[in-house]
Amino acid sequence: MFGGLAGQAMALSCLRPDVARTYAEAAEAEAAYVVVHGELDFDPGDMPPAEVTEPAPESRELRATLHGKGLTAGGFDTPFTRPITLEAQCLGPWCAQAEPGVEVLAFVETAGDGYRLTITPCGGMAFQEPSEADVDRVVACYQGKACAPKG
Repeated sequence: MFGGLAGQAMALSCLRPDVARTYAEAAEAEAAYVVVHGELDFDPGDMPPAEVTEPAPESRELRATLHGKGLTAGGFDTPFTRPITLEAQCLGPWCAQAEPGVEVLAFVETAGDGYRLTITPCGGMAFQEPSEADVDRVVACYQGKACAPKG
């Protein structure tokens, strides 16, 4: 539950995160994406606070490294260790949060100048501590099997 801000009760309403929906968004985007199952390494002091009382910046870019395995037709089996830009976006008084060293399922945008992972207070393109079922669903999506979002 989020607390009040400036005397008003405010709440952030998010669509329930779903790996199949995020997979579809990445597949339909003009940008190219790679899906990585691994861990982020970054300075947690660079992350914006979860809630701010002043107008929040639209986003904060952090330098990070993503260590893990990239998705192929065989599953998460291609080593992936790359520097990335971690973009933590803010919506109103709430800012995205991530923790270094925590398991993540990340939909990473590939750009001419490197890799970018965008997170929002509602999740964005990353799922921290994904379930085994979520990891399996992303593999199924990539393999062209059933890939419908839940609910």
